[in-house]
Order: sequence, then C-alpha cells, then structure tokens
Amino acid sequence: MTLPVYYCADLPDGGEVELLGEEARHAHVKRTTVGERIDLVDGDGGRVTVEVTGVSPSSLRGTIIGRRVDPRPEHPITLVQALAKGGRDEAAIESAVEVGVAGIVPWQADRSIVRWSGPKGEKGAAKWRHVALSAMKQSRQAFLPGVSDVVTSRQLNDRARSVTQAGGRVFICHETATSTLSSVTVGVPGPLWIIVGPEGGISEEELAGLVAAGGEPVLLGNSVLRSGTAGTVAATILQVISGTWR
Repeated sequence: MTLPVYYCADLPDGGEVELLGEEARHAHVKRTTVGERIDLVDGDGGRVTVEVTGVSPSSLRGTIIGRRVDPRPEHPITLVQALAKGGRDEAAIESAVEVGVAGIVPWQADRSIVRWSGPKGEKGAAKWRHVALSAMKQSRQAFLPGVSDVVTSRQLNDRARSVTQAGGRVFICHETATSTLSSVTVGVPGPLWIIVGPEGGISEEELAGLVAAGGEPVLLGNSVLRSGTAGTVAATILQVISGTWR
C-alpha cells in the first residue's frame, strides 16, 4: 500500500524533519496522527518515508526511516494543452498529471476563446502549477511536472521542431488523421509530446505548421474527444505502448 504524499522541495538527508506551511495544514486537515507513516517528495524523484512524531495546524514533525529515488521515465511525456474555458483545461491538467505526464505547455491557439496576457497569463500559469502539484500528491508520485509560460502557435512550432530534431516524437491529436496513436511504435528512449487543440479545433494553418515541424497527426479512437479529455487519453495510450505501464 502506498503512503500519503506531501511536498518538500529540500529533503533532509536523515534524522528529524519538520514540515511547515500549507503542507503541514494539509496533513492536519487529513487528520494525520502520531505514529503514522507518510512520504515526502521533492518533485525531482526524491522520496523519504517519515514516521510522524508530532502534528499541528502549522507544523508536522517526524523521523526519517527510509529514502529512495524514483526512476525517471525513459519516455517523458509533455502535454501541450490549448487554453479552454469553463475550467476544462485545468481538469485536463489534473487528470494528465495523474497518469504521469512530465511537462505541461499552455498553448494560446488561434481558436482559443480564453486569452492569457500580462498578469492574467501569470495568474493562469500559477493556477495550472497549483493543479499539477495537487495532482502529483494525490497520485502519490515523486516528480512534479513543470508548467511553462504560455506559447503562441509560432512558438509552439519552434519547440516542436526542436523536439523532433533531437529525436523525440510530437503527436497532434486531430480528427482528420488517418492513423491511430495506439498503432504507433515507440522504441528508442526519448521525449514524447502530445498536442491538444482548443474546443474549436486546430486551424489548418496551425496543423500545417506543426506537421512541417515534424509533428504526426493521430486519432485516439472512434469518437471525437473534447479538449479536456484528449490529453489524458493520449498520455494513457503512450504510457502503455512505450512500456512504461506494463
């Protein structure tokens, strides 16, 4: 049985540890008790197991009784998620992190109704990072996916080209594709990117630019999925076909 996970960016080498702030409050709300065991993770694969010796609304103390480093995936998955309204993009981030994406790129697509600019963009990215942190802890993982600043379609083309030129794969979820993601063979270790458009779809110009950058249009199945669902389904398929989930 896995243990509850809390975030601690600087894990001590051993001995006693004290968790403060939001994470301590979270542990208190979850009614963590003395003698209970929990895991602290640093977001970079580090994990220590702690036996709790004291807990309050502002502090959790414990003794480290184990330490390990979780292995990095051979095929780290990055989700490029177009901005969407109604919280669908945040729901997409939450579920995608739960299935193990390693990175997230917010995309200001041509047909995105939501617009991130200036302070609104900073606030939006911060909210996505909070969602990613919560999802990492809920799914009891040790790697915290990074959330980049929002990118335009032109910037996304440049990033996709960098990935494919370095040997990675970029998959574009698109209903006009003729091959399915589940039929793809992923052998050589390297990054895998998933691009999900907005509710209005990826424009023809955007699709052409991404294909020119080395992107591969793919279908996820027989039905057309919403923007908030497609990324998680695609990430799940990649986890299976890459052998990460056996």
